[in-house]
Amino acid sequence: MKIAVIGAMDEEVELLKSKLENRREEESGGTRFFSGKMYGADVVLIQSGIGKVNAAAATTLVLEKYKPDLVINTGSAGGLNPALNVGDLVVSNEVRYNDVDATVFGYEYGQVPRMPAGYYADKKLMEETLKAASAERIPVRDGLILSGDSFMSSDSRIAFLKETFEEPQCAEMEAGAIAHVCYRFDVPFVIIRALSDVAGNDAKQSYEEFLVQASENSAALVTALIEQKMK
Repeated sequence: MKIAVIGAMDEEVELLKSKLENRREEESGGTRFFSGKMYGADVVLIQSGIGKVNAAAATTLVLEKYKPDLVINTGSAGGLNPALNVGDLVVSNEVRYNDVDATVFGYEYGQVPRMPAGYYADKKLMEETLKAASAERIPVRDGLILSGDSFMSSDSRIAFLKETFEEPQCAEMEAGAIAHVCYRFDVPFVIIRALSDVAGNDAKQSYEEFLVQASENSAALVTALIEQKMK
């Protein structure tokens, strides 16, 4: 089995990189690829860079170059559900853009014209992720993840998103593009994110303090998922 794991930043890929056996590194299109074995699986780890365009470019590159059977996105996010705390994990059942507006043409807010309003994670892969979390006693919540090219530091913006979307769990900056590309290529995906902050006016300070811990929490669930799939 060949698995692609995508993270945006050093902090989000560092722990997973250390777990790769016989690790090889290469660069293409400004994107770093680390490939090797993890629990017997062929894993390629991609450091995409931050934001939707970087994520889309990296996802396209890895799908064309490595032909993975599935894609996992790992990293941090800002919490939108008040029941969630810093460090908590969210697994996508759906991903939507939070910064696309073609409503004047009859599309839903967040929907790219002529594309779905939302991108759904592979059901089996999502169930396997939740099972892996349960086996490792890792608390996790599944739900809607919002994606856009803005850090969620505005209380008024967050209030708008909560009014517009039904029960969003968290917001981040790459998952929508990754899910969109996987949809176009018909490749199963799942998004795993840990909260580095609770979105709002104080989010920047929390993000800087807890980014590494959130990245490690997310990576721990990715590792557990790969281990379970290879049993």
